[in-house]
Amino acid sequence: MSTTCPRIVSLLSDYLDGRLPADVRTDLEQHLGGCAECATFVASFKSTVNLLQSLTEDDLPDELRLRLKAFLDDRCNS
Repeated sequence: MSTTCPRIVSLLSDYLDGRLPADVRTDLEQHLGGCAECATFVASFKSTVNLLQSLTEDDLPDELRLRLKAFLDDRCNS
C-alpha cells in the first residue's frame, strides 16, 4: 500500500460522481491502474453503491431502516 492509498478513500465519492478536476482524476486513475488493492476497493464500493441505489425503502427490514435513519440523522446533525 502506498501513501496515495488513503487519499483514494477521501476522493472516492467525488470520483464516482465525476466531480474531480481532470488532473486529479487522471492521477487517481493512474494509481488505480498500478494498485490492485485500491482498484478492488473502488470496484467493491461501486458495486455497493449500485446495489443500494436499486433498493427501495420497502426492501429494508424495519429495524435496519430505523437504525440507518438514526445513523444518518446523527451524522447530519454533527
